[in-house]
Amino acid sequence: MDIKATSMPGDLSQWIMKHYDQEMSQIDIPDKGKIPVDAESVHRIWGLPNKGKKVCFKV
Repeated sequence: MDIKATSMPGDLSQWIMKHYDQEMSQIDIPDKGKIPVDAESVHRIWGLPNKGKKVCFKV
């Protein structure tokens, strides 16, 4: 699928954040499975660069 979007509906973004497991870096979809959210999957799906300096942050 080649879907272009410039925004995400509020309900969808809230659902994603509710089902996001930050310790495992994945979205857990009830009764369906898990979707990894790591540098490689973000690069592959959204085409964002996967290079350069690492971003350090604390949760």
